[in-house]
Amino acid sequence: MRARRAETIAIGSELLGGERVDTNGLFLSRCLEEKGIAVAFRTVVGDDPGELRAVLAAALARADVVIATGGLGPTVDDLTREAVSELLGLPLAEDAQVLQVIEERFRRYKFRMADNNRRQAMVPRGAEVLPNPLGTAPGLLLRPEGKVLALLPGVPAEMERMTMESLLPRIEAEPERYARRVLRIAGLGESDVDRRLAASYAGAAPVEWTILASPGQVEIHLRERVRGPAEAAGIERLDREIAGILGVHLFGRDGDTLEGVVAALLVKRGERLAIAESITGGGVARRLTSVPGASRWLAGGAVCYTDAAKVSLAAVDQDLLASQGAVSAAVGVQMAEGIRRRLGAEWGLATTGFAGPEGGGPARPVGTVILALAGPGVSATREALFPGQRGTIQDRAAQAALDLLRRGLLGAITS
Repeated sequence: MRARRAETIAIGSELLGGERVDTNGLFLSRCLEEKGIAVAFRTVVGDDPGELRAVLAAALARADVVIATGGLGPTVDDLTREAVSELLGLPLAEDAQVLQVIEERFRRYKFRMADNNRRQAMVPRGAEVLPNPLGTAPGLLLRPEGKVLALLPGVPAEMERMTMESLLPRIEAEPERYARRVLRIAGLGESDVDRRLAASYAGAAPVEWTILASPGQVEIHLRERVRGPAEAAGIERLDREIAGILGVHLFGRDGDTLEGVVAALLVKRGERLAIAESITGGGVARRLTSVPGASRWLAGGAVCYTDAAKVSLAAVDQDLLASQGAVSAAVGVQMAEGIRRRLGAEWGLATTGFAGPEGGGPARPVGTVILALAGPGVSATREALFPGQRGTIQDRAAQAALDLLRRGLLGAITS
């Protein structure tokens, strides 16, 4: 017997116009794979009743599990309930218990409930209501001809919680499931990673292997079908093999981030960091402060964008700036040293460069980035030339700065 297949449907004309992206489908794919159910199709459809019915009909014809997100709100363009009712011939009726829950939510938050919110209490005959603890739109679960059809709200936080708490427990798992792992790599380009791991890729079966690149980072996605709670032996074997080949370039797995890894290393060492940023304009600090508990190890930082700011905030020598220029290794080192002394931190990290489109020159064109790190027994600089537009260059610079810091904390700085 073949394993069940699924289709996710993202409903909303805004998803077709370029303003928003269907992130719900990614989340649902991961959840279903844990149940051993592969997503064979991912569809996006606008708020047109005829097109919505056609998409739902096609999905139910080719998939065993269909999960639609969006279109359950109170407004005139929220048509998912009506489309399902018409498609399956299941009349809608107001559910008194659902209406009571919606009314109570409005009372609790002291909002007046508009009449159109009653639409959210309309339930197709035979549907099971899935509670929504974060919003007013309940989910709906139907089983037409033995298949699973789930209607979930489009708001990601509401959809995710409803999926985990109410939907997944109601979907029977397959005997086999998909195990996944993402290996995260910094300091190497995609082609270099591919070259180094060519032999590992050739011997990866039965593990599926995908390599993906983003600015300053390469990811290897591994997927293996396993039975029950069994360990994914193929993934474990490849993980060990890849770690042995890439060494310090492999910085994390699955949900790890460079900022999170750096934070853990600073906590382990009992040390603090100070940052002086020019080209990144606070981008490094923003990423670091996204880590909970950052006040334990982040002393602070300064955006030293002008030469005057570099002098006053990071104690850079005015004569050095005049002779070497702001985008130079010597100035980067003084920024890193100066900011750590000013803030009494063990480590100082600095960024400077030309993000463009103006600035730079033949010797140091737009995209030139200087990174500097100062710490216990460490004084290091890195110069790079990053391609892309202004925002991409800044993002790459922030990523490279965090990676330089990580390597310094690991004692893995190489010349």
